[in-house]
Amino acid sequence: NHLQPRTIDDTWSELVFNEFIYLVDPAKHFFTLEDLIGLETYKTKIDDALKDNNCKFLDKTSELLKRKLNEINLLTAASLKSPLNYSIKESLKFEIKRNTPFAANQMEFIAHWKAYLKLQTLLWMNRHAEHDLGQLNSEQFKNLESSAREVIKLNEMGRINRLLHPAEGFEKMIETSFLKAITHSFDPHTEYFTPSQNEDFNSALSSSGLSFGMELDEDHYGQIKIKRLSPGGPAWQSNELNQGDIVLNVKWSNQESIDIMHYDLDELNRDLEAASKNEVTLTIKKTSGQVKTIQLEKGKIELDQNIIRSFILRGEKTIGYISLPGFYSELEDQSNRGCADDIARELIKLKKEKINGLILDLRFNGGGSLSEALALAGIFIDAGPLALMQETSRPVVTLKDMNRGTIYDGPLLIMVNGFSASASELVSAVLQDLNRAIIVGKQTYGKATGQVIIPIDKNTPIHSGFLKVTNSRIYRITGKSLQKKGVVPDVLLPDFLDTFIERESEFNNALAADSISKKLYYTPLTSLPGKDLSTKSEHRQDTFKTFENIKLAGKFFSEPIPLELKMFDQYNNNLDVITESLNNGAPSSLYNVQTNQFDDSMLSMDNHRKEIIEELLVEIRRSFYIEEAYKIILDYISLTK
Repeated sequence: NHLQPRTIDDTWSELVFNEFIYLVDPAKHFFTLEDLIGLETYKTKIDDALKDNNCKFLDKTSELLKRKLNEINLLTAASLKSPLNYSIKESLKFEIKRNTPFAANQMEFIAHWKAYLKLQTLLWMNRHAEHDLGQLNSEQFKNLESSAREVIKLNEMGRINRLLHPAEGFEKMIETSFLKAITHSFDPHTEYFTPSQNEDFNSALSSSGLSFGMELDEDHYGQIKIKRLSPGGPAWQSNELNQGDIVLNVKWSNQESIDIMHYDLDELNRDLEAASKNEVTLTIKKTSGQVKTIQLEKGKIELDQNIIRSFILRGEKTIGYISLPGFYSELEDQSNRGCADDIARELIKLKKEKINGLILDLRFNGGGSLSEALALAGIFIDAGPLALMQETSRPVVTLKDMNRGTIYDGPLLIMVNGFSASASELVSAVLQDLNRAIIVGKQTYGKATGQVIIPIDKNTPIHSGFLKVTNSRIYRITGKSLQKKGVVPDVLLPDFLDTFIERESEFNNALAADSISKKLYYTPLTSLPGKDLSTKSEHRQDTFKTFENIKLAGKFFSEPIPLELKMFDQYNNNLDVITESLNNGAPSSLYNVQTNQFDDSMLSMDNHRKEIIEELLVEIRRSFYIEEAYKIILDYISLTK
């Protein structure tokens, strides 16, 4: 089924080997180059092993990983038993990228782990101290450092123990990683899914899904508390949980209870969202001091992360703003709307507010349903071709908007960044090629392929799992590909998050970019003043200190973190200045951010939704990216009168 099948040979075997080691140890935390020498003999033999049903490679990797995880547990306990030395001038670069090297030998491995544990301890201390760590007196520092070491020890050992004893079993975890490595050898987006992972994937493409219906947060003392309950969700319906309750223990079905001290917040949130974990028993401490045990089972609720929001930026001009987190589609319920219909509904609300222009925010939109992307592009243009697609062993076809007319035909600006991928790139490319929208932000991710999900065994999909297979390429209406290139915005804005992005072009197994020639008749609208808008924006960026801080932040976050106490304090003070300027800017003086009249009436009856919307209003008011987009669309309107 794959668009470009690989030959199963020694070269392919090496791809699988490298990907498998990466999946088992993505942070290069467990293995050393010396450890991997013992596995090198299998590097070009996996193709032969498959023919012979020989699983020695998996057995050897499993044995090695178990040994290394147990080593790390012992090392963690020993390293954090006594106070750490914070006067040594050392640093640690905290990044997880494929080109990050493994430790060369056991000595480097131990040094890395000790540095990692020291960094985690310092970060915990910094979060829970009222002043710079260097300003604490010896007794304060001693007590805080002791608490930090204990928490980090429990967190790290808890994490390692969960890796050693996963719910599906250690050997099954290794097997799943190997099957994923086989699929990834074809391209980064061909994937093996266990049944529960398939549920997770489908849930991400839906505006609703299974959830416990609660948000957790960590307070100043390191306690994990309930931050918010979703009305109608399982946690809310239990009538036992309230905002501010402290979580003490977590017990998943058929597993031992886990003390919350063995969890960090991010890992716990990931586990709560996982499709494989549908039942949980929480031991919580009420604000009254009473300790209670509550059992919850996931229920279907609206997923906040996929809800479309629309707002009004009311200033010199009235500009609509819509954020689209992902291209969801209700795959199992065809009677429900997808995101294109929901955007259309929001546009109707905004048009009643007599907007002069629209900002569509596709930043951090990782894609989703192709049909929804095409339907969304069709909202803004009259009928005609949108893109080209070639599926495995089939001729190129034209993807068209078959519905005449538009829902919105006014000035349109689309915001993108390096996390905008796939469907969001397609929409941006279509509207850029047709001169229908100004694209603003950073170059997008560069994924121009489509996938189909098929059961490995149609008779027993619940046991055998699923394959997501790349079976199509998507091209712009010009015949050029977005693959590895992405969409280059008309107006570029700096983005410090670029430091953390691994785009499609950085993957060795990514399909190459190509182009096709097909006679296609389309009529772009009048050219947009992209160069003039870019010049005006560049001038503002040169005079606006926040954009200078963004460039500094990109450099700052790529530097190693110092572990010597005074240097660490200085690092954190610099970090505070940068994050303050990036996250807590003054509310824009150019406009007021408001909800539309229809939503106002609905929010008056829904306190939970009102609370979420009020947080978003503050975020939008303080966003200098959205403020710059507002200025660009004002220039756009002025230049195209």
